[in-house]
Amino acid sequence: MTTVASPSSMTSAASATHPPALRSAEKPKHKLPATPSSDDDRYEPRFQVIGGQDVRDIQCRLSVHVPLGGDEQIPCQIVDLNSSGCAIRYRQIRSLFKSTTLEIRNLAGHDTLQMLARVCWSRQSGLDQYASGLYFRRSLPDDFISAGIRAGQLSRRTAHRESVDVSVTIRQCQPQNRSEGRIVSTSRSGLQIIGSDECVIGTRLMLQLADGNAVVGTSVWSSRRGTQYASGIAFTHAGTGRQFHNAVLQLS
Repeated sequence: MTTVASPSSMTSAASATHPPALRSAEKPKHKLPATPSSDDDRYEPRFQVIGGQDVRDIQCRLSVHVPLGGDEQIPCQIVDLNSSGCAIRYRQIRSLFKSTTLEIRNLAGHDTLQMLARVCWSRQSGLDQYASGLYFRRSLPDDFISAGIRAGQLSRRTAHRESVDVSVTIRQCQPQNRSEGRIVSTSRSGLQIIGSDECVIGTRLMLQLADGNAVVGTSVWSSRRGTQYASGIAFTHAGTGRQFHNAVLQLS
């Protein structure tokens, strides 16, 4: 039986016996919050999908509206997720944009779960291969992730993220192209910054702290937050990334 995450699925016993019809992807009715909150996708713990011979394979696909009418079904793989969204990989001639529907099978005892989602970022990872970040319009069911952990299908993401508030100088492309921003979360593999200038996805930049510590990274996602931009930066080198992560924690 297909499960659709929406408030109507919890309204009454009558709705449980007569489940609502599935909805196709549509334009978002609600804008993302202008500033991060406790419910923000980048601040919740994230869980990676794991597998093995004793674990049923998790099957996922995207339903994408095509200009000539109808929906195209695209197989995909979940990289990690939390109750608000997930990161996915897929093969396609172009990256996703705007809205989509993600269908998840064989995870946490659900036969099928469909989530309406907004595409927050996309980047090319190979020939006709892309990665995208999805923001769910409705949160996953409360027991979904805990059931996935008990089933051995999910585990806490290795790179634990710490919330911080540290000033940083952002240098893009050339040393003279610099701006000031703040680091709001950090892990051993990357961090999130907020500043007045947008960090174009795929570009390399240098981040420098007030104590002189610096690191080179690549912008992997970016979204507007009111008058500012939030961006995710992946460290280029693991060794210097860990040193920079520790330096940020000491200043927080």
